[in-house]
Amino acid sequence: SHTITQEEMREIAHLAGIGFGQGDSPAMFDDTLSHISDSDTIMLARHEGQLAGFSMAKRYLWRISY
Repeated sequence: SHTITQEEMREIAHLAGIGFGQGDSPAMFDDTLSHISDSDTIMLARHEGQLAGFSMAKRYLWRISY
């Protein structure tokens, strides 16, 4: 188990911003932090020390029916 550091959060938000074409916007950063806090599992992929990819997953035991 590993706790995501502030630096890793910034790296994830930066990479997500690039992927969504929003760069380092404050809204993208806030949205990414929200997804990080909601995730049960986060995997980071690094290449030569740089974050190259990430995955976030949330597992539900049940879902609310509408």
